[in-house]
Amino acid sequence: MNAKRPNLLSLLTYLLLGFVALVVVLHFVFGFQYVVILTDSMEPNINPNDLVITMPVSPDELHVGDVVLYRVDIGNTTYKITHRIVGMKTDSSGRLYYVTKGDNRKYTDPWQVYPEQVIGRVILVIPKVGVVWYYTPLIVFGLFLIVIASLAYDLAWLLLEEEPIRPKSRKADLLVLRRKKIKVYHYRRH
Repeated sequence: MNAKRPNLLSLLTYLLLGFVALVVVLHFVFGFQYVVILTDSMEPNINPNDLVITMPVSPDELHVGDVVLYRVDIGNTTYKITHRIVGMKTDSSGRLYYVTKGDNRKYTDPWQVYPEQVIGRVILVIPKVGVVWYYTPLIVFGLFLIVIASLAYDLAWLLLEEEPIRPKSRKADLLVLRRKKIKVYHYRRH
């Protein structure tokens, strides 16, 4: 095996490691959220099992027509919902709230969504990736094991690889051959 040629498995491993690192950094450092859509409320633009990526935004950046991810408490449960802002109003105390609605619904949502409930604005929809996203922890663990195995393989290869035997130079071979000829000639003469 040529040590200078990159191993395809190692290259693929490093690319996957970089992708996982990017996803983690975007989530923990910049606050991006990754949500799998479970219902058909946003069809045809966002379908069930689509992966939605949201970016945190300030209330000043939100406008009618933006699709947002927000939290709403219904009973004792908190839900994360992805719907479109269809209006902006103020309540009786003068606080701004958003009127939201699913693209596939006839009526607006029955609750008021205040700016502090908004997690972020949808910036990217990846179709059908949500099916795989459910298994992300298992996939990440498997990728982690592959990365560790690949790094161990590369390290073992570097530590255990023997230095190749250097071939004799052609000049040395010619000198040896010449000496043999001289000896043969010398012995024949005597």
